[in-house]
Amino acid sequence: MSKNNFSSLWMALGMLALVVAVFAGVSGTKADTISDAVASAVAYVNTQVDEPTKTMALVASSDGTVGVDVSYLQSFSGSTAIEYAKPIMAIAAAGEDPATYAQEDLVAKLKGFSDGTQMGSASQVNDDIWAILALRAAGVASADSVIQNSKAFVLGNQNANGGWAWNVGGTSDTNDTAVAIMALLETGMSGSNTATQNAVAYLKSAQNQDGGFPYDPVSEFGTESDGNSDAWVTMAFNKLGESTSSVVPHLLSLQDTDGGFWWMPPPASFNNKGPTADAIIALSGKSYPVAIFGGGTGSDNDSNENDVMYRIVGSAGEICKGAVAATNAMEVVIQAADECGYTYDIQDTSFGQYLAGINNDTAEGLNGWMYAVNGQVPSIGAADYSLSGGEQVAWFFGEFGDEPPSGAFEKESESVSLSVEVVEGNSGEGGQDDQNDSAIAFSVNPSAVDFGQLAPGTSASSSVTVANQGQADLDIEVEVQGDPVFNFLKLDTIAWGAFSALLSSGAEDDINLQLAVPAGFNVFGQKQGSLIFWASAHE
Repeated sequence: MSKNNFSSLWMALGMLALVVAVFAGVSGTKADTISDAVASAVAYVNTQVDEPTKTMALVASSDGTVGVDVSYLQSFSGSTAIEYAKPIMAIAAAGEDPATYAQEDLVAKLKGFSDGTQMGSASQVNDDIWAILALRAAGVASADSVIQNSKAFVLGNQNANGGWAWNVGGTSDTNDTAVAIMALLETGMSGSNTATQNAVAYLKSAQNQDGGFPYDPVSEFGTESDGNSDAWVTMAFNKLGESTSSVVPHLLSLQDTDGGFWWMPPPASFNNKGPTADAIIALSGKSYPVAIFGGGTGSDNDSNENDVMYRIVGSAGEICKGAVAATNAMEVVIQAADECGYTYDIQDTSFGQYLAGINNDTAEGLNGWMYAVNGQVPSIGAADYSLSGGEQVAWFFGEFGDEPPSGAFEKESESVSLSVEVVEGNSGEGGQDDQNDSAIAFSVNPSAVDFGQLAPGTSASSSVTVANQGQADLDIEVEVQGDPVFNFLKLDTIAWGAFSALLSSGAEDDINLQLAVPAGFNVFGQKQGSLIFWASAHE
């Protein structure tokens, strides 16, 4: 959930220092160096046969300003779901409609592989991942039931270490994990979602000392860094807004004099320059999907001016509120579910999509779910009500004709600066918001926490005091941002993503913070992160 779009205070929360520096993004490598590498790689792929990844690379490297011929895909036909994904993405990247450009409707064909719960083979996860990317590239809304079913299937097959395999029950690998992250962000999940952050932590733990990434960091067949893994992880980090500058130098080291990118440095066996097109996309700062038909690039789930604020109010009171990126009012329900943890039932009817239930509140008789935008109840279906950003959307359960609920949409926030130095081997005063709402006013002390030096496999603890200085009882949640090492932060022995607390008016609570660096953590250097405390009035 994008929270820093609210009209409330927040302070940056953290510094994290590691010994081997991870740079601050692609900009850590000179822009001219990257530009020259991309230009040389484009010259190389232009000597190769036309295929979808090449097409997307050419579009990515030109920011869509150069027309790309995709006529070679007009007669495309496949026999599996995953075969349709990249052709659809390439056609969309070239500015054509995948539903009408080819001899058959490629979008309808891909959707036809869905069994209502997942896409294609029930023993594969990667066909769901790529199907999400393809459908979003074709302009299909993230609220679409096929996309949401595949999203649930992908999330249900995330491994305990945070990664994904190409198949159900398989061993995690960096390639499928990186593409899964890109796909899940296209479904509306935020980069701060626990599943996303666990996946990032897996990728970070897999990074080799040379800065590159292996396919599988525990494979018995070898754990050397390779160009495909470098490129796909870089794309995922591009989409997340994560630093890519630790991996980019290794990726650049794989470029040959002809512009192509080797899979591994020669004379590795079974070597080829297959990663070149993906490297172009990655080094151009792009990710999958390269473009979405109808305008725009892939979803950016960081907070932005297009977010809408929402409240979900059930029969027993408010369920959740916050802010999400959503293109229509029905999509708000879907996007907010990831952050709020409720279940929902959206049904496809002859009149369009219908919200039948959230949690235990199910439509029956005259009682059902209704929505309001900026306090007004529209006369069209929620899926047909387009949002441009900045609106306040309330979903509420009641009897037909009831007035929308009153109350604030905003939350308030306070944050604490964190610092730690992760090393190889063993080794003030609180902030207060401006109280622009006297009902919600709180402070967090101290405003900075230093965990000192930590080696992999060790931990350190500290504490902060949260004081409720306002008139309302507060529901407290937290959000961690920044380097993935902070994903291992716990509050009162609870993983940060699951932490919540109720703080009465005038009360204060001492919260223990514990940071444990996993034994396998091997990325050293200066890091930064943020721990943000969010408070909303308890109802």
